[in-house]
Amino acid sequence: MVAAACGRGTVQIAFHPKDGARYSYQVTVRASTVTKVGDAAPEMQSQEQVLRAEQTVLSVDSLGSRVQVRLTGDDGTPREFVVRFDRAAQLAEVQRIEGLPANVLGDLGLTEIFPAAAGAPPDRPLQPGDRWTVDEPVTLPGVAASHLKGNGRLLALGIVNGRKVATTETTFSLPVERTVDAASARILLTGTQHTTTTATRALVDGSVQEAHAVTSGTFDMTLLPPDGSAPALHGTLELHVDSTTRRLG
Repeated sequence: MVAAACGRGTVQIAFHPKDGARYSYQVTVRASTVTKVGDAAPEMQSQEQVLRAEQTVLSVDSLGSRVQVRLTGDDGTPREFVVRFDRAAQLAEVQRIEGLPANVLGDLGLTEIFPAAAGAPPDRPLQPGDRWTVDEPVTLPGVAASHLKGNGRLLALGIVNGRKVATTETTFSLPVERTVDAASARILLTGTQHTTTTATRALVDGSVQEAHAVTSGTFDMTLLPPDGSAPALHGTLELHVDSTTRRLG
């Protein structure tokens, strides 16, 4: 335990990277969906993918920080995003770069794009057992501006691989209103996804060493034929995503 070494039993663990800092992660994602349209039988799908995430801090200033995220999956095709944090080290925006379409995110959530992002601890002294409220505006490509809302707590302090660390648990919800262009229809999704994340962060800069997140949600779904030649179809989409993120090196 490191509480005694951090000053009156408190620590500060909000994400404060240095300009030019680099972080590498392996992300294992298991996702399953159940889709039901009209009177048709439900259709179930599941997939597992292993991603490598390379993050580079592009800039740090009085307004916050910008971090480039490069995801590479089994097919070797990189996907790049820029994540912007505000001065309180809270996620403010996921920006699209290199002309990538909004639906490139697929089933990935905030915790897979950048593990230090969603529901980050507040920038104030904390001790084990302390709790905080999550209420953060978030902008995602192709998604209406929304708010993360929930709560978090500091579970424990310790040392892992020679690094002083803190373990936190955060539970939050995110309303989703999204349009996805598929081959045969335009799909409108509305609903709320719920996520619980347990993360171990290094005290030196708040970077995540390991995280486990579970996200679930049920969404109302409307399928609009692209040419308007047929009436819209209505249904539901149930989503469950289980992800584990581990820092490399």
